[in-house]
Amino acid sequence: MIVKISEIDNELIVKGKMEGSQLTMSDENEFCFLSPVDYSFAVRKFENLIRINGSMHCTINLICSRCLDEFVFPIDTYLDVEFSPKVLTPKVSELELKRNELDIYYYEGDEIDLDPLIYDEIVLNMPVRPLCEESCKGLCDACGKNKNYEECRCDKVSNTLLGEQLKSLLTK
Repeated sequence: MIVKISEIDNELIVKGKMEGSQLTMSDENEFCFLSPVDYSFAVRKFENLIRINGSMHCTINLICSRCLDEFVFPIDTYLDVEFSPKVLTPKVSELELKRNELDIYYYEGDEIDLDPLIYDEIVLNMPVRPLCEESCKGLCDACGKNKNYEECRCDKVSNTLLGEQLKSLLTK
């Protein structure tokens, strides 16, 4: 989504839906969009500073890190960023950022592309270790059956070389 700075008087309300395929930044995503991204942003202009804040919602498909089943995960998040013209960027090779400068982005020209920011906000709100549910039992180490659906009757104990070495250390 492109915001034209010249079209902003004081405040501009931007609402709509965006297909997730517009936001896909690479072919190797670990998720896919199940619904469009529903957004509502207020774009405010203060002299040289542009502030964009508002909410966005969508539903994505994730893979459980325990049982490898796909599940639906809702994303409800809030975007709050500021933009400053790139010409106002300090001309130093190294710059220490202060806390209030962490959410400032720089733009050139008359347009700001929000797609990368929306995508980043969605990724940042995804769980690091996605679980279909907190009580997920995962897969059997020996036979690979999903223990959420059927009880595993394996008598096999999966022994690894590392496991055997640890056992020998503990029995000494």
